[in-house]
Amino acid sequence: MRVLVIGATGYIGAQVARRLRAAGHVVAGLARTPAAAARLAADGIEPAPGDLIDLASVLPHLARCDALALCALVDYGHEEETTKVLVESLAGQGKTFLFTSGSGVLSLPSPDGRWHEESFAEDDPFVPPEHLVPRVRAEEMVRGATARGLRGIVLRPPLVWGNGGSRQLPALFESVARAGAACYVGLGLHCYSHLHVEDLAELYRLALEHGEAGAVYHALAGEENWRSLAEAVAKVKGCGTRSVTADQARTLWGERAERFFMMCSRIRAPKARAALGWRPKHLDLVADILAGSYRAAFG
Repeated sequence: MRVLVIGATGYIGAQVARRLRAAGHVVAGLARTPAAAARLAADGIEPAPGDLIDLASVLPHLARCDALALCALVDYGHEEETTKVLVESLAGQGKTFLFTSGSGVLSLPSPDGRWHEESFAEDDPFVPPEHLVPRVRAEEMVRGATARGLRGIVLRPPLVWGNGGSRQLPALFESVARAGAACYVGLGLHCYSHLHVEDLAELYRLALEHGEAGAVYHALAGEENWRSLAEAVAKVKGCGTRSVTADQARTLWGERAERFFMMCSRIRAPKARAALGWRPKHLDLVADILAGSYRAAFG
């Protein structure tokens, strides 16, 4: 297939684009700048000039693709509008839309760092955090587009790690520089399911080639609590750990505190495993912090 990857220069999208190309698909990547286009071309990805903020620049590329992989998270508050335009541009043509959401839509508040026993499979009912209600409506729009001749599939990755990147783990290292210790909130026992970025890229390939229209797929390699992750970071940096209050966390991490470090987000992936045959190869997040890519990047 000819696949357009939006976010192909980002942490997740770059791995997805490479994996799809390695599997024999023709891959184009949205490129906002000449520098981004050059990076894509060096990876054998066809640059597609455009910017998700300017949807008019994206639509001509959609007309030339068989599938769209949206690997860039749309800014909060714009998910529905952006998703609606993309769905309407792809509908009625038998194309595929891989939509990236996240396990955050299933997360439970834990401002005191307590563990929650709830764990969600792909089709379990849930109540999303208020700020992620628009993202859930965007998910529903993509899944419901099956009736309009669009093979819409939603993927919900958890905490994604590997190759020294992530949205959350660098912030733990940042806390050492700002607070003199690797910080966690409250008891630090609240969990986040996790997944290596290369295993996530393989899930995109499987979903593209074999996924069911209207389906949601989860993927995870395990889960770790925030205190354990902070302890691993502290060993790398040669410092201690510190429990912080919710207010201190907001000062330390800003809006990321509420969305990542004060949530318990636990998922299961029976559908991805049974229907797609997906299996993770990278299992040990803590080992990668202690002696792998994160020690190399931040140690």
